[in-house]
Amino acid sequence: METLAIIINYKSAGLTLQAAQSVLNSSSIGPVHVIVIDNSEDEEEVQKLRLGLPPVVTLRVNAQNIGFGRACNQAFEQFSGEFILLINPDAKLLSGCLVCLQKLLSARENVGAVAPRVFWDDGLSYLLPPSYPPALFLFESILGKFGPQSIINRLFSVIWRDYSIKFWCSDRPVKMRNLSGSVVLLKRESILMAQGLFDPRFFLYFEDTDLFMRLKKAGYTLFMEPNAKATHHYNQCDKVNEKDKRSIFKISHRIFLEKYIKGLKFRGKKLMGHRKAPINTKGENLHESVFTSPFMLEIPTQLQDGWLFEFSPNPNFIPSVGRFGKGSTMDFPIDCWAMLTPGRYYGRLGSVKGILRPQKIVSWIVQ
Repeated sequence: METLAIIINYKSAGLTLQAAQSVLNSSSIGPVHVIVIDNSEDEEEVQKLRLGLPPVVTLRVNAQNIGFGRACNQAFEQFSGEFILLINPDAKLLSGCLVCLQKLLSARENVGAVAPRVFWDDGLSYLLPPSYPPALFLFESILGKFGPQSIINRLFSVIWRDYSIKFWCSDRPVKMRNLSGSVVLLKRESILMAQGLFDPRFFLYFEDTDLFMRLKKAGYTLFMEPNAKATHHYNQCDKVNEKDKRSIFKISHRIFLEKYIKGLKFRGKKLMGHRKAPINTKGENLHESVFTSPFMLEIPTQLQDGWLFEFSPNPNFIPSVGRFGKGSTMDFPIDCWAMLTPGRYYGRLGSVKGILRPQKIVSWIVQ
């Protein structure tokens, strides 16, 4: 049983070397073949990869950036492997991760893909959220027409929080509506039954959601295995081109909507996009503190036996990163701050149990 591990490098050679090494260091059922495909259009990047990658890793260099999905397709089509591991350059497998994923994937015939529990930081304090259910991608821009303190957004925020807590706290495999392509193990057989790996129309973003929707349509289930652990320092690749990435995201989002919302439904969606957002300023300035550097929060006495801190670039906290803890203080350290891209972030502190009543709401700005 061979596993093909695919890593696509784009101006992130240092991270790619770490990701590749984490795969090579992993115990595995059967051999693992690591393929790195470079899309950087940068000879210095290529030299770093050639010098830093172990000889057992295969390096392929594209003369131009053909996009994430197409580069993955290259590796999938050119190399063998019953299991396909997709791992981003800014992600790393932790001890025992790969074996856990392989065992679950091979034990159940109808499972098409399985992802690990993913932490945002090396200290394993912050948990990345579950992936959006595809339906939420289709309706999120409608939610964006209302302020974060509107009834509909507050309702969705509570529902999402409850869903996230169950996802974060589960000690058994969780059946998922969607997964992230940042760290995931798939069966080649299931990919072929779903009409191939990635739709080449997606240059970057949404190619994974499209794949997982096709897998489900083909009759496969998706799982998160909490006993398999990985880190993903989200959005650390090519941090200097955030404007370009936002533009690509919008294009991919439009392609995704056009693919899954047909005819009148899609035209109605576009009409919703042209509606003016209702003015709703109530509660927009609820934040008690606005930080401009790494910070520490004092935990209210009633929460010190167990609290949950969530943060997000979205004021409705959909999605959000979560951290569980106990005690009188919570720090947001400098190494975590350094991983954030410029912009405004929102944080809320509350009880793990019961109805959401945030005890502390903060925001911060990263320059």
